[in-house]
Amino acid sequence: MCGLSLEADKTFVLLAGTDGMDCTYCGCAVEAHDPVYLSTEPDGEPTSQFCNYGCLSAHIETAELTTGTACNWSPAE
Repeated sequence: MCGLSLEADKTFVLLAGTDGMDCTYCGCAVEAHDPVYLSTEPDGEPTSQFCNYGCLSAHIETAELTTGTACNWSPAE
């Protein structure tokens, strides 16, 4: 999972982050949970952090980050 690129927006999921960070979505201390850290660089400092994938998913939905986006896929490809 370390350095996994979400190609659509060049966001990277980092395996570890910095201590003392609050969740971008709910504001809780991420270290008390199963944290997920995001960065714009493969080995960069976290730019967003979430308690777990649930908070990340809720943040994506609340901020409507997928609105207007689509994947192009064809069974022939």
